[in-house]
Amino acid sequence: MKKRAVAASVSTLLALSTGLAVASPAGAATKQVINLITWVNPPAVTVLKKINAEFEKANPGYTVNYQTTADVSGGYATMQQTAVQGGTADIMGTFPFQPLPFNMSQNNLTPTQLWAVHNVFAPLNGQPWVKNFNPSVLSGDMYKGKLYGLVTGVYQQGVFYNKAIFAKYHLVPPKTYNGLIHTAQVLAAHHVTPFFDGLQNVGPLYLMFITNPLMQDIWMPKVGNVNTALWTNKTKWTDPAFIKVMVRERAIMKYLEPNFTGVPWQAMPGAFANGKAAMLLDGSWDLASVAQANPHMKMGYFPLPGSNNPKLNQSLLQPDLTFVVLNNSPHKAAALKWLDFFASPKIYAQYVDATGISPSRVGGAYSSAASRALGPWFGKGVMLDRIFPQLPGSGSYYVQPKNWWQLQLEMYQGKYTPQKVASMYQSAWQQVVK
Repeated sequence: MKKRAVAASVSTLLALSTGLAVASPAGAATKQVINLITWVNPPAVTVLKKINAEFEKANPGYTVNYQTTADVSGGYATMQQTAVQGGTADIMGTFPFQPLPFNMSQNNLTPTQLWAVHNVFAPLNGQPWVKNFNPSVLSGDMYKGKLYGLVTGVYQQGVFYNKAIFAKYHLVPPKTYNGLIHTAQVLAAHHVTPFFDGLQNVGPLYLMFITNPLMQDIWMPKVGNVNTALWTNKTKWTDPAFIKVMVRERAIMKYLEPNFTGVPWQAMPGAFANGKAAMLLDGSWDLASVAQANPHMKMGYFPLPGSNNPKLNQSLLQPDLTFVVLNNSPHKAAALKWLDFFASPKIYAQYVDATGISPSRVGGAYSSAASRALGPWFGKGVMLDRIFPQLPGSGSYYVQPKNWWQLQLEMYQGKYTPQKVASMYQSAWQQVVK
């Protein structure tokens, strides 16, 4: 989910973009090997292995070599660097690289962004599948009119709730912030843990399930696109709306499970499935695992309401796994053939149903646990890149991605007040936006 690697040098990237290997012809007699790498999302890994087997069966002479690592910002970041520099992968899983920061430089671009703007990825314009995918979703991987990735879809952040527990205590999905706190209070009074979240092995990044919707519901109505407003100095981190976000965030966090910082994120689906909490703060990527752990559980969903105006409380859409083809791929034609196979209706539907992602392909019928739980919200909401700003990859310590979230946790733990955190962010931000 959702952290990226440390920046690579521009000089290395430029060298890669000008020294590209020549791909073998698709119809060559030699055996075609497609090297595919992604990070570990268990449902995605399982279904991709199945899809790879089906591709090999449908295309004799082709073999897919699929490799994964578990840590997006650690082991997988290293695998990505090796793939880009050494041509060890043909298709690489990334996150969408848009939005790009204003005043782009080596210091404020992530590795994926650096690779995109320096032609490390092969353009996919004109590929047969492109016309069948939602342009607004694919735009997350476009630069200067060139499409560089197949965005597999969008996950939704919000609150997944156990319908049986809600029914037991005569609760209904809250539509306002006050209603959310009331729901948490009722559950806590009956010794039921209201919310479940897990920060171990992912860090305070997973506080995003609280912070992001609060920013959407409280700050965005005031300034419009929060990312753009911050980069153009039309708003500041010291805006009272953002301070209100943190005050409400801290209030919600009081109802998380004990020792949530020590609970591995991998344990979240199973814990929720086993009734450890009435509500799970998560993304829809985990719903397949919840359903697998407890097939009989009845799940529901509602956007975490940050405002007391129900009309402002929307679901959040987060583009996720994106397939790019490396320009120095030794099997580029074969890689493009695999992408076309993946994007075909029946194969793509397998991926959507297995992972719980909301589709980026237009049309189709889906039967995933996520589609059932999300109900009318399936595929609907506000794109996250309008809410959370594109933080610089290095420099300005407190607004680097990792440190930004750490400060949120320290605010909850009482080390800093929300007002002090806002001031620290703004001081660091002024070094980025000049």
